[in-house]
Amino acid sequence: MFIYTYPRWAAQIFYKHNDHIHHLSFDVVKDLMKFYFDPSKWGKYPANFRQNITKIVVTDYYSQEAIDATKAYYVIGSNIYGPMGNELIPFKNYEDAKVFKKDHFGTKILQFDKITADDVYI
Repeated sequence: MFIYTYPRWAAQIFYKHNDHIHHLSFDVVKDLMKFYFDPSKWGKYPANFRQNITKIVVTDYYSQEAIDATKAYYVIGSNIYGPMGNELIPFKNYEDAKVFKKDHFGTKILQFDKITADDVYI
């Protein structure tokens, strides 16, 4: 899938390797989180890859701004689907997430550090 086709869903991980900053781009937050939980499944990335992460960016659903993924609020289980199906919908502000959850029948709102593999593999 081409990420530029779906900019509303784009997400990135920036990481340091050999004194250089690199990035990985993902078409949706869910794929980013699958990688985050187990980068070794994706090939050349070691299990301790997370130690080298310098920044994670997701796209706020309403504003379409790139926001800090670790500070975002994610609505899970809504009736809005991404290009890959059921998706974690990111918001910069809790109030936006709360309104979206209500309007789109979401099941919960979580912050980055509270998301589990079970939330991702639904």
